[in-house]
Amino acid sequence: MSFSFFSYLFYMLGGFNKEFVVSAKNAAFSSIDDTTQGGDTQTYLDIDGESIVLNCELGKAGQWPFCEIAINFTNIARGIDLSTYHSVGIDVDYFSPVDDERIRVYLRNYDPSYSSENDPISLKFNAIEYAPGAGNGLLVIPMDSFQVLSWWIAEYAIPIEKAGPEFSQIQTIEIATGSFVKPTNYTIRLNKLVFYGQWISESTLLRINMMLWISAAVVFLYFERRRLNFQLQQVVAKADFLKDANKNLYQKSMKFEELAFTDNLTGTQNRHAVDSWLSEILDFSRLNCHSFSIIYIDIDHFKRINDQFGHHCGDEVLKEFGRVLNLRARKTDVVVRWGGEEFIIFCPATNLRSAQEFAEQLRNIVEHYHWSLGTTITCSLGVAEYRIDESVDEFISRADSALYLAKEQGRNRVEISPVS
Repeated sequence: MSFSFFSYLFYMLGGFNKEFVVSAKNAAFSSIDDTTQGGDTQTYLDIDGESIVLNCELGKAGQWPFCEIAINFTNIARGIDLSTYHSVGIDVDYFSPVDDERIRVYLRNYDPSYSSENDPISLKFNAIEYAPGAGNGLLVIPMDSFQVLSWWIAEYAIPIEKAGPEFSQIQTIEIATGSFVKPTNYTIRLNKLVFYGQWISESTLLRINMMLWISAAVVFLYFERRRLNFQLQQVVAKADFLKDANKNLYQKSMKFEELAFTDNLTGTQNRHAVDSWLSEILDFSRLNCHSFSIIYIDIDHFKRINDQFGHHCGDEVLKEFGRVLNLRARKTDVVVRWGGEEFIIFCPATNLRSAQEFAEQLRNIVEHYHWSLGTTITCSLGVAEYRIDESVDEFISRADSALYLAKEQGRNRVEISPVS
């Protein structure tokens, strides 16, 4: 019993806690940028002994410019097992032209069921994205905050049982610029990266003690009353803990509710997701005299794609089309799959002319995009700017009418609905 008491006390005092600090002693640091994808970003990595500093000049040549610090573990054949760690502490200073700009952190996991040594992209993307700012010190993030990127799951046709986060064989850690960067100077300073875990979990420790109690029944009975008193105190503490835990679970359930408003196939929002938001943003635009436009998009001859290549290929086209729209949409835009092969991009603070120019850019991108299907795909687009005296349905109907006109005029074109 004394062993049980002191072992649990040792646990409560953090005696079984462990840390894994990533440093130049156990990892190799390098820089990666978009030059392998046709970009012209220039990077410089400086290791000053205490911090890893990545300076990069994002170029304009690449379609999606980026730069990142890549951390590869040395002397480890298949990566490091981080599955027993519950949190990661990250101290990063991010210097960018936009306040509160976000960075992306990837823990790249190897698994022979989906990973290939000849394909670095096949390592699973366990990802988080957040705004670290500069000078804010160490931020501790639970490991269960990481999510697997949906495009990677779709790209490698990962089965649902393998679609969740995995940390058993982490080969590479990447700290990269965010999703909406501009061609200018960026600096990522990695001051500290540490993982927190436990050598023995509370449940494992309790199982060991239970075996000792069974083998020493007489001693167990002698200390039973003291154990029950101690347990009562624990119940009170756990009741307070459960109260806080229930609050956290409620907040998480709200996040799961948000997931219900995402179109599973394309990764865009669905119609239900924008109902209340659309009403609020239109009221705001009307009260503040801000422009608001929408772009109604329809894939041309989509039925022909289904008939020629099959519905599975049609679904893949929709996934890829949604991914193209999400990548090209601006930070303030909202991309929604409206139904079938129809999409709407809601463009706050955008007048008709700007929306028309944006729509023409999208039309050109779709027409010249190298689709995985190996065929040319085009789309027709209708653009409308909100009128103060019209309803939401009337607003969308005008954009739909402009889309219909674009199809009548031969498809693969942009038509607008006049403001008045």
